[in-house]
Amino acid sequence: MGEPAYRDVANAIRADIEARHLVDGDRLPTVRELAQRYGVPTGTVAKAVDILRADGVIVARHGRGLYVRAFGRIVRSSPDRLSRAWWGEGKAIQDRDTHGRLRVVHVVVEEAPASAVVAEALGVPVGAAVLTRARRFAVEDRIVQTAISFLPLDVVAAAPAVGYTGSGPGGIYARMTEAGLGPETFRESLVCRMPTSAEAEVMALPRGTPIIAVTRRAYTATRRCVEINEMVLDSSAYELEYVLGA
Repeated sequence: MGEPAYRDVANAIRADIEARHLVDGDRLPTVRELAQRYGVPTGTVAKAVDILRADGVIVARHGRGLYVRAFGRIVRSSPDRLSRAWWGEGKAIQDRDTHGRLRVVHVVVEEAPASAVVAEALGVPVGAAVLTRARRFAVEDRIVQTAISFLPLDVVAAAPAVGYTGSGPGGIYARMTEAGLGPETFRESLVCRMPTSAEAEVMALPRGTPIIAVTRRAYTATRRCVEINEMVLDSSAYELEYVLGA
């Protein structure tokens, strides 16, 4: 049995891009024009477009149409990205992945009541006030990740700069280390799932694009958890790499 018609259309458009008949920034024909070209219903073309958008091959610009996007996946390599040798020298963790491609486009710092998950991780009562740092990260004007960190208020009191929207070179881990509360170990858990409607809207995700939900906990040498960070990654924008010793 052959491929469904919408996959044939997606493969044909992808072939044009790979052969450089279409290049980065080129505007594609309209859905109606593509339907006439390939002799299929517009609904079939719409499904093909969804596949290509989810793969990061094309982008829809509101009111302007469909455009080719040559987007190189971000390689998120662990554990090097979290090494003290990196952020301890004043470098941003995100730059380890993106080599300067990424920009922080939204930061909100405020106090909020701890949920049950956050309270358990940080060792505070449920509903107790904690500091939250919510961020959005963009590469080439595309929001590829959101993140929200939760920190105990006594850590903030010891390292006040973590409460600023800009925490300085090396980020909050460098400031916490200066206060004697720096992380020595990290634990990350990953779940691949479909986005909530709010997540899909913030990241402008095409229909059917899953996200990678990453939860990281940062521990001091005494095994105290001093941060829990809940991240949402656009799965079509990232490649996760792990280098493990035998």
